[in-house]
Amino acid sequence: MLRVIARGGAEADCKSPTALWYDLENPDDAEEAEVEASLRVDVPTPAERAAFEESARYYEEGDTLHLTATLLGRREEGRFVSGPVTFILTNGKLVTVRHISPRAFEIGQGRASARIGSAQTGADVLLALVEGAAERLADLLAEVTTDANTLSQRVFDEADTVDLRAALRDLGKLGALAALSHDSLSSLQRLLVYSRASQNKYAFDPARLSALARDVNELERIAEAMQPRFAYLQDAMLGLINAQQTNVLKALSLATIAFVPPTLIASIFGMNFEAMSWFEHDWGPWVGFALMIIAPAALFAIAKWRRWF
Repeated sequence: MLRVIARGGAEADCKSPTALWYDLENPDDAEEAEVEASLRVDVPTPAERAAFEESARYYEEGDTLHLTATLLGRREEGRFVSGPVTFILTNGKLVTVRHISPRAFEIGQGRASARIGSAQTGADVLLALVEGAAERLADLLAEVTTDANTLSQRVFDEADTVDLRAALRDLGKLGALAALSHDSLSSLQRLLVYSRASQNKYAFDPARLSALARDVNELERIAEAMQPRFAYLQDAMLGLINAQQTNVLKALSLATIAFVPPTLIASIFGMNFEAMSWFEHDWGPWVGFALMIIAPAALFAIAKWRRWF
């Protein structure tokens, strides 16, 4: 889908002289060709946009600046996914190519939309989109932190009643989202570093660019600091699960102590050898019953003395 935004934030035609931002979302060949013909730019292929090399993500071709960042978006079912978003600056206009739907790209919603409406150049639009992406990542990190705190309190305060397997699964989802956020922030940080090197040529606002770089760097440090915390919580939950399994094994051991000795004695008394004539006396069954009680009681006493449970 091709969407063209003019100055003021209104949608426009691809050939409009006031067109400022050309947004290609899941574009087909015809839409890419239309943008390439209108702006005389080369839209990278999906394979080129997915490359991780610095030279493939941040480069210049003549008077055109190509920048690719990894951003977060949602699928229709609500799950977060990450994917490359390419920004192409040429002649004061911006082209974006993407296959995900970051919230910052939603015109008419959020703070980024107001900044886009007041943008005068493609560089202003790019900074507005990056600022919107950074703000969304900050909100996500705050939500992840709150959810992790709630989950840890629930697990450690109610360790005997909470479903630890479900809690571990929830923790894994939070950790994965924090890792995706960290990757996206790291990508934005590199994009801003390259943009600062070209700020004069492509009319970036130096003060705004520097402030944004500081914010992204701080968010990246926060996301990085969260990783050891998630590792600790994961180890703690696995330890609690192991403790629960140990308690189950203790219960099975107690059952073994209670039933195995009587079973052994009963099987001995069930032998019909002629030499075991004392089993035939009237007092034989009572001896068997007494041994069935004394044997597990003695084992329980030994286990308690050795502190096995």
